[in-house]
Parts: sequence; C-alpha cells; structure tokens
Amino acid sequence: MNETPPHFSIKNNYQKYPGKYSDFLTNDILRDICFRITGREEYTVDFIEETNVGKLVLLEYNNAVFYVLVPDLAVNGRNSYFQSFPTSIVKYYNDPCMERSIYFYFLPFKGNNTTNYYKFLYRLMATAGVSFLNTSEYLPFEIHPFTTLEDIVAIRESNRNRNKSNNSTYITKSSDNTVEIFGKTYGANKKETTLLCLALSNILSERAKLYIICEQNLTNLPAPDLAVIDSLNKIEVVQTTTTMERRELELNNSLRSARFIYNLLDKLGPKKCAFCDCDIPQLIQGAHIWPVAKIKRQHQLTLDEKLKYSTNRDNGLWLCENHHKLFDENLIMLNSNGEIQFSSEISGSSLTYLTGSTPKTSLDLEFINENVELYITKRYS
Repeated sequence: MNETPPHFSIKNNYQKYPGKYSDFLTNDILRDICFRITGREEYTVDFIEETNVGKLVLLEYNNAVFYVLVPDLAVNGRNSYFQSFPTSIVKYYNDPCMERSIYFYFLPFKGNNTTNYYKFLYRLMATAGVSFLNTSEYLPFEIHPFTTLEDIVAIRESNRNRNKSNNSTYITKSSDNTVEIFGKTYGANKKETTLLCLALSNILSERAKLYIICEQNLTNLPAPDLAVIDSLNKIEVVQTTTTMERRELELNNSLRSARFIYNLLDKLGPKKCAFCDCDIPQLIQGAHIWPVAKIKRQHQLTLDEKLKYSTNRDNGLWLCENHHKLFDENLIMLNSNGEIQFSSEISGSSLTYLTGSTPKTSLDLEFINENVELYITKRYS
C-alpha cells in the first residue's frame, strides 16, 4: 500500500478569500471526496494561486490526477453556476498526464438545480467525460450521457421552448449531411459552445463544423478551448466575421452567411419547411424574404445596412429545396399577412400538385411580426 496519502491542490485563489469558501470546502467535504475516489480518508492539502481554471480541486494519488469540479455556491444565476466548469474541463483535456479522470461533487444548493436546463448541462458534462460522485444525495434523477446527436438537438430545443433565454448554441445538418454547430463567443455563451463541442466529439463518428458567431468584438473562443477542440480532430473551426460577410456581399448577389443561419435557428428553431413541414435538415435551406439581390440594389443604404437586412432573423424562412426554388421564382408567394398564395401562371395539374405538396396555408402566426410583414412588402414592391 502506498504510504504517501492523497494530496489536494485547491485552485482558483481559494486561499485569497478564506471567509468566502471555508463554509463549503471543509475538512469533512475533502475527506468525503478523497474517500469516494481513493478509498482513503487521510490526505494532505495546499492552496495554489492560479486563475482562469474554474472552480477546481485537484487530487493526486498513486501517480494519477483526479480533477474534481466543485460548484461555487457564492455565485448567483444559472449561467454563473455553470460557466466555470467548461474552463476546468478544458484544463483537464489539456493535461498531458495519462492517468487522469474528472469528477463533479455536489454541494448543498440554495436554488433549483433540477430544472431541465440544469439536467441538460449535467448530461453534456457526462458526455464530455465527467463522472458524478454524489448525485443521489442531491438530485432525484440519474445523470446519463447523451448517445446521439438527435437526442442532444431534441432536448436542447425542448429547453428552448420552455425558456426563450436559452439561445446561445445550435446544432443542425447541412445539405451535404455535415453536422454544423453555431456558437457565440461572449460570456457564458462561449462556455456552452465549448462544452457542447467536447460532448459531441465523444459521440460523433463524422467530422463536424463549428461556426463561431463573433459578438462584442470577440472573434474567437479562448485559445485553450480552441486548442482542445482542434486536438480532438472531430470538429473543424470556421471563423465568421462581419468583415468576411461584408466582402462576400460586395462580390455576390447571394449571401452564404453563418450568422443568417444562426439567426434563423435562434428564431425559428430546428429546420422545418414553413410551407410543408418537411423537417429533414439536409433538405432545408435558409430562404430570404427580401432577396439579397434586391437589397443590394438599394443605393440609399450603406453596405453595413445591407448586411444587417441580409442577415436579419425576420428576413428569413426555412424552406425545403422544392419550395425554396418555387419561392425564388415567385411561383409561390406570400401576402403581407403571411398567407401562402400561388402564381396565376400555374394552372391545371401543376396547381393540383402544388396544392397537394403545400399543406400550409400561411406562415405560423408566432413567427409573424411587423418586420416580417415589412420584408414581404419589400419583396414584391
């Protein structure tokens, strides 16, 4: 038996604020963590001043390193509670030590950590490789990792429908069957993007693309996060900036914009044709109501204004390939109230076919607003 007891390294400036953290990083807590992982109750401990590692406790024993994520009970808010964990998980992935594992240790929680959103993030953490030490003492359910992309998308959308503020990262598939991740770079958004990528890397068999949607002058994820995502060789990172999109808009009468797709996912949810309810993502495209070519001809607008209209969430619909083509050719049209109409040029068997293949008679009311009505008017003006 190894005579050297397990050793704790308490990180993230815990020793700097002893009054703030001493209430929950007690000897009893450390002893319980130690016993659950190593089977031993005696341990040594020291404090290490190191920032930007999340709320992290390291336990070293028998040449192995055990990362233990400990929630910071001093923070308020759902995003603040989770924001530090992806940072610690990234540090874990970057650790060259071959003998390592990562855990989560629950502490008494004053709020409600059993919501569907919390459950979703716990499951993402489990999919990313985190084991939970004492779930049964704090949660009425077990935490199971996701096993399929479709499961993640369905639960993500279910959470979004319950709380419209859950809107930072989205997943879909392109026409060539590539898994596409759209994530933002600011605050808690970037951490959810990182956590989602780490989780997906463990269940995807094919290579995916991560489109980084920059905001507040941030054009990328943190360097350690990018390094880990790149090292896993499962996800290609694609930079998207307004400069790049502005340049494409200058050169073309169409715009393949990651920001536009992100905005449609944010407003409309998963890909589903607005005219026929086809929900096969590989067949669904983002269609502009006010076409980009028409926007470009508005000489009174600046280039930035044209880009704003071309990527606006209210200037788009999900349409299947057939209905997108029919819409572009104005064989199917919309009136200002969002009602679907057929061109007078269509008659006979063609009209019968279109009527049968277009079961919707109008856009869903929840997605119609004054901006949508304005874009429809501009389309036909």
